[in-house]
Amino acid sequence: MPSTAAAQGVLSAEQHTELATRLGRWRRQPLSPEELAELLPRIADPDLALAVGERLGMAGPGAIALILELCSDGGCSLPLIRALGICHHPQARDQLLQWLHQAGELRPAVLEALACWGQEIDLSIIESALAAPAQAERLAGLALLTFRSRSLSTEALLTLTQPLLNDLRAEVVIATLRLLQRRQEPEILAVLDSCIDADQLPGVAETAIQALGCIGSQDSCRLLLARMRQQQPSRLDTCIRRQLQAQVRHRAWLEQQLRAQNLTL
Repeated sequence: MPSTAAAQGVLSAEQHTELATRLGRWRRQPLSPEELAELLPRIADPDLALAVGERLGMAGPGAIALILELCSDGGCSLPLIRALGICHHPQARDQLLQWLHQAGELRPAVLEALACWGQEIDLSIIESALAAPAQAERLAGLALLTFRSRSLSTEALLTLTQPLLNDLRAEVVIATLRLLQRRQEPEILAVLDSCIDADQLPGVAETAIQALGCIGSQDSCRLLLARMRQQQPSRLDTCIRRQLQAQVRHRAWLEQQLRAQNLTL
């Protein structure tokens, strides 16, 4: 069992190499969940431990007893967080929630591992993550919100995400825009359109344009057409034209609009 394995001591350098090779030959030489659980506490290399944790989680709900025993013996660690997040067992969710408030610097990883249970997680946990100053925690909160985004009202969704659109980090703003593109209410479209500005953070305006293109409704196409009329030849103009050219579903309507406005793609 895991506690016995840990007592055997850390793997030698040669054993680490052998294990890494074995993982690389997984299809031909797979390790059983029991073998993975016995090895994990003895691995000193963080990357190798993470790979073993992932493989243990991929064994599915049937491996939960082994994973929980490792959690009891070793406490919160990145390999076990990853294993719990991948195995999709209700007890894995409960263990992650138990760790959440004591995870310290691993809190973003715990939140990310909880993402597949986003529909079941208390909304206050998501709100707390979105309000956290750390980028990793905000991105994890957005991953959690992805599973709730369609069940929230437009007003509630925009209330949660508006502060993130004002974040000074492009990664946070871009992730927020990609979340919002899952909806197509007029208020959402207006927010996406407002982010099309050459003075935005790098990649933000382009992502907003792509989001409107991905929504692919006539209303989103109207906004892109309006933006195209305003743009001088530029990278944003090129991006807008590319998205409009990809609108196969509304091709006939779009061609009619272009002729009426004396525009060409």
